[in-house]
Amino acid sequence: MLIAIKRFLGLTTLLISSILASHAQGNLNVSESSTDVEYFNENFLRYDNFNYKKEVQTVTLHPQGWPLSPPVFNMNEPVPLVLKFDVLDSALGNYMYTLIHCDHNWQKSELDVQEYIVGMPADFISEYDYSRNTYQKYIHYQLEVPNFNMEITKSGNYLLKVYDSDNPEILILTRRFCVAENSIAVTENVHQPSMVSQRYSHQEIDFNILTSNYEVTNPYKDLHVVVLQNHSWTNALENLDPRFVKSNVLDYDYDGENAMYGLNEYRLLDIKNTRFTGRGVERVTFGNRENHAYLEIDKSRLSKVYLQQPDLNGWYFIKNDWLNTEGDIDADYVNVHFNLQQTSPLVGADVYVFGALTDWQIKKEAKLNYNQVALQYENTMYLKQGLYSYMYAVVKDGEFQPDLVTFEGTHFQTENEYAILVYHRTLGLDYDRLLTYKTVKVNSTN
Repeated sequence: MLIAIKRFLGLTTLLISSILASHAQGNLNVSESSTDVEYFNENFLRYDNFNYKKEVQTVTLHPQGWPLSPPVFNMNEPVPLVLKFDVLDSALGNYMYTLIHCDHNWQKSELDVQEYIVGMPADFISEYDYSRNTYQKYIHYQLEVPNFNMEITKSGNYLLKVYDSDNPEILILTRRFCVAENSIAVTENVHQPSMVSQRYSHQEIDFNILTSNYEVTNPYKDLHVVVLQNHSWTNALENLDPRFVKSNVLDYDYDGENAMYGLNEYRLLDIKNTRFTGRGVERVTFGNRENHAYLEIDKSRLSKVYLQQPDLNGWYFIKNDWLNTEGDIDADYVNVHFNLQQTSPLVGADVYVFGALTDWQIKKEAKLNYNQVALQYENTMYLKQGLYSYMYAVVKDGEFQPDLVTFEGTHFQTENEYAILVYHRTLGLDYDRLLTYKTVKVNSTN
């Protein structure tokens, strides 16, 4: 009853609106004023995808109806983004959310909240449901952005922040998303590199930016271009300047600078059914009111030739195979046991499971430990039923960038999806506009 009253008041009174505004602004500068030591505080605001509570699981953010698409809102074709997440708890949380406008480098922009939002600066998450027929009890929350109460007026990068309404300092999760104008055109040509050293391992992304309908005074200073592979910011190509400026065409046709490892097709894992083995699963068991899925032994693919196979480009979607079920609330959680064959442990490096299931990040819960007896790396992750794709990443001591080549190999034939993002900040503008978010598939059979 108390929760319902709060939500009603939050939508109908100016008093609550002003309180929400102070909540939205009160915690936005946490990262800017904090020291390095405070970074390890669980409530340190990170301008990245992050779960601040271990009970928060299976967070997804995607366009409505497109679970395998990146979190991009097109201002010309307004399909809202849907945030979904589970909290492994039987007690209903009272959560609020707000949006933070960021620059191209994912830092808080100079805009005030009322400059990029029309409506409520913060609002309650009112849509939720309890899990059904699952051993792991959880509450599933859902939110659409933008919505009737909160409209977005500026393009650019955004951080969606969810926090406890009773204490705005207690963070629940943060998620990145983009708002694109698509006001300029981009033509692209992704092909096998011309450089001999990259010819069989990389893919070259050449493109032109067409500015006939948009004025760019100084493209070398005002534009910031980013190239993403499979929409992951982990290995983004940045700081690309046009090679030539020809009338209304900005030419980004380089030899080598705009090439990326083609990598390999992602490994697939099917745990939609907890009674039968799916793809990549050797056996499934049940005990102590817990589901277990033991995967087939994975092996290094570094020295293997390219093998074409359908994959999800690192993404996943939630699904329960039983009839008349909804994946969001009927899918159970499974202890998934990964194992990677390796005759001896790597020296000065660690191995991790990597993909959208880890938010494209190196996470401690995804780290594999070496088993000296079985001669393999092992780890167990707690995943919701569905279809997943993943790779094994190597991180050397003292480094942060994941190496996906060591165990996966790399080929120019690999099917990938690239995104070209064009940001613009002209003289007198105090934020980075996202002029376009162009996607292109390479080596696709679709």
